[in-house]
Amino acid sequence: MTAHDWGSLADDAAATVLIDSALSVADGAAEFADVRLIEGEELRLYSQLGADPDERREHTMGIGVRVLVDGTWGFAARPVQDARDAETAARQALATARASIGTSAPVHLAPMAAASGRYETEVAIDPFAVDASVRQALLDEVLANATRPAEVVAAQAGVNAKRQHRHVGNSEGSRQHQHFLETGAGLLANAVGHGDVQRRSYPNSFHGNTAAAGWEYIATLDLANQAIRVGEEAVALLTAPMAPAGNADVVIGAQQVSLQIHESSGHALELDRILGDEANYAGTSFLSVEDIGSRRYGSDAVTITSDPTIPGTRGSFAFDDEGTPARRTRLIDRGILAATLSNRDAAGRSGQQLTGAARSDGWAYLPVCFATHVYLEPGQGSLDELLERMGDGYYIDDNRSWSIDNRRWNFQFGTEVAYEVRAGKRGRLLKNFSYGGITPEFWGSVEAVAGPEELRIFGYPCGKGEPKQWGFLSHAAAPMLVRNLRIGVA
Repeated sequence: MTAHDWGSLADDAAATVLIDSALSVADGAAEFADVRLIEGEELRLYSQLGADPDERREHTMGIGVRVLVDGTWGFAARPVQDARDAETAARQALATARASIGTSAPVHLAPMAAASGRYETEVAIDPFAVDASVRQALLDEVLANATRPAEVVAAQAGVNAKRQHRHVGNSEGSRQHQHFLETGAGLLANAVGHGDVQRRSYPNSFHGNTAAAGWEYIATLDLANQAIRVGEEAVALLTAPMAPAGNADVVIGAQQVSLQIHESSGHALELDRILGDEANYAGTSFLSVEDIGSRRYGSDAVTITSDPTIPGTRGSFAFDDEGTPARRTRLIDRGILAATLSNRDAAGRSGQQLTGAARSDGWAYLPVCFATHVYLEPGQGSLDELLERMGDGYYIDDNRSWSIDNRRWNFQFGTEVAYEVRAGKRGRLLKNFSYGGITPEFWGSVEAVAGPEELRIFGYPCGKGEPKQWGFLSHAAAPMLVRNLRIGVA
């Protein structure tokens, strides 16, 4: 086994030797131990107007060992070649735990039965097997189409893929092997003219879009044709009227709703933030444990669910990084806070249900509570029917900017596009639309959500922790109608 050959950890027998080696060191010395053995490989190709293509391929393989001694965590991680590295990591984790005893409140893990199994992302076309010339030709066509208008002076496009073998074992008897594969792409175009700069993006304004799928997902995006629209819309925004300020009824498009879910619900519902254990990058939460089961978070139209069992979504899995089996959990039930995203430590200490949301960026990181596939349950009807229901107002979509305080309470967002709506019909294009609000008041103003036919899924990277680690998750949403929204705030 070398650290440079992809597929070394495809072998369950080889992984079992390493996991058992680490657990044998901890056996009798710790009340609990778990091991994450992870091999990952990433491929990224980015092209931008006037620059050479940038293609990178990175491979890592290593082990992370976590032990609990007298209620205190110890953790150690290292690249791995053989069983000696696994044993060394376990000894280092034990030493760290012993040195830390008495420095924090004792850890109480939520009970969990041993769970073993395998999981593999369903893939039709392996993106790592696609020839480099095919990837580059696609991006060349996308950039050429997006920059047809002379006013589009900057554009970039990219494709990415990531594959992982993740093995988890613990002292309670769990043994799991999951093989994940993600594929994604994105496009961004900037137009300059008339004393202004405007941008458009596709298919997600935040780092493109990524799915748990193979190269076949790229084909569904129709990137080359969409690039023509993206370039033309960026130019049209240059001369569009400025969006107004005041209060108005607004239909928010699916992409913008997905980021709204992420920032004002996903992070706010992470139990480690609610307990105050975690405050890096996104702060804590305005919620308390006592709110669960009774606090009104939104209107009856708002039901938000965590479900990592849905195939094809970034953030889907069979087991989280603590080995907890994936499960569907209703977080907001018709406007009432029903549950949180949780890991074993936070759930055990607070007495809340274990929802299987412990995730780690890789073998070098401790699992923390990250969102999974968290989505807004669709309602009924098409986007056009939702606009007709609104009557007069605005339709907005595709995030351009965001800001939210460190308790997930006050927020403001800007969108790339807005359209004036009169008598239910979409009219003039407007630029520089923004809106703001207070989280429970905003969700409480949601009158209706469009139906399943309008549902779209967006994969996101998300930063958390110190040292920072990336979590990979997804949010699905359909357009929703919000009444009396405060607009023009930025």
